[in-house]
Amino acid sequence: MTSPISSLKRRLLTWLLIPLAVMAFALVAESYFSSKKSIREIHDRMMVSMALLVSENVIKSGGDMLSEDASALLSLSSNERLYYQVLGPDGAFITGYADLPQPKKTQKYLEGYPHFYDTIYDNQPVRMMAMRFLVEGRGAEGWVRILVAQTKTERDDLLLRAVLQSAVRIVLVIGLASLLAIIGVERGLEPLAKLQTSIQKRSYNDLRPINKSMPKEISKVVEALNGLLVRLQDSIENQRRFISNASHQLRTPLAVLQAEAELALREVDDPQSIQALESILASTKQTSRLAKQLLSLTRVRGNPRGGANETQFDLVVLARDMTVEWVKRAIDLEKDLGFEAEISERLFRGSEFQIREMLSNLIDNALKYGGDEISVRVTEIDGQVALEVEDNGKGIPEDQRGQVFERFVRLDERAGEGCGLGMDIVREIVEGHDGKIKLLDGKGNQGLLVRILFP
Repeated sequence: MTSPISSLKRRLLTWLLIPLAVMAFALVAESYFSSKKSIREIHDRMMVSMALLVSENVIKSGGDMLSEDASALLSLSSNERLYYQVLGPDGAFITGYADLPQPKKTQKYLEGYPHFYDTIYDNQPVRMMAMRFLVEGRGAEGWVRILVAQTKTERDDLLLRAVLQSAVRIVLVIGLASLLAIIGVERGLEPLAKLQTSIQKRSYNDLRPINKSMPKEISKVVEALNGLLVRLQDSIENQRRFISNASHQLRTPLAVLQAEAELALREVDDPQSIQALESILASTKQTSRLAKQLLSLTRVRGNPRGGANETQFDLVVLARDMTVEWVKRAIDLEKDLGFEAEISERLFRGSEFQIREMLSNLIDNALKYGGDEISVRVTEIDGQVALEVEDNGKGIPEDQRGQVFERFVRLDERAGEGCGLGMDIVREIVEGHDGKIKLLDGKGNQGLLVRILFP
């Protein structure tokens, strides 16, 4: 199971999308501050113009309130509320709003430059400007001080609209970039997906090198994987050769030992000697069977579908012939062995020898551990050919059926001459021929039905 942390796609998208999100936040912040600065500068310049208009009008009128024309002009310049105050050279109040907040006497203000500051007036935030004008020859001599205050509603509305418009554009661009990044990551990881599919399609015993054209970054991984497959193939081949050689070496002395035990049984009359020889003979037969099954398992795993010996044969004919071969053994055990074919013929490609061995193991198990009626059947299920062996014995509990395929495992109620390898060999042959094996209840929920489905 792949954890989110180990997902390469998630990592790539994280490293791509998080910087894009940070960039979007930074761009929105930059838009906010730059828009705020621009709007402030524009309105501050307008306030300077208002201050000049107020100063000119007041001086010309001799200190009266602003004329109607001047007031109309100020109202047209902005939708904000405007407050002003004019003080004479001696600090005497000339006109305007007497209670406007006074500025700090900064050097810039004292030299005749506009001084801006934010404050509260009439219970609302305002932007204020203070400026000194030098007046000569107009009935007033000296520095006239003018204060202009303007509400900030229009500024805030303009700033909000500017930031929202900028944010929408940025989000759209970042969203498009994110979509392209996701598509790019998907396309970039396609070689890995193809490699995964190629590996998943292989059977467990297909250790051939992977010959897929891959990008340079992935090709190194494929080369390392191919090297591992070669070493694994060598290791498995050495193991198979060892098991095969050991099985071959054991079969001859075991056959001699079995023959000697059978000969000795004919010549002794002592009950104790007979019992000991029978025990030796039984153990020898079981060991000989084990060696034979180990050799068979090694051959099956090394040659799926028969390898070079793969042929085409009729599965119906093969199943019928195998059933006939086992009839004598069934009669000796006083059991009824029958064959049923619901299809006339079915050409099958694979290893005839392995399919025979698979069916022999199934019939042998049914005769040993099943009931007194065994049926071998070839039919068709959902477009697949089905080979079935059914008996009317005690069956196998559903929770124990998986243990049947484990090596050297025999269920307690199945104790006998078996070595615990027969069903493992069956499974290897089935999977080597791309088939599936199922253990089901027999007719009337009695006994065991082994169903093998081939494509």
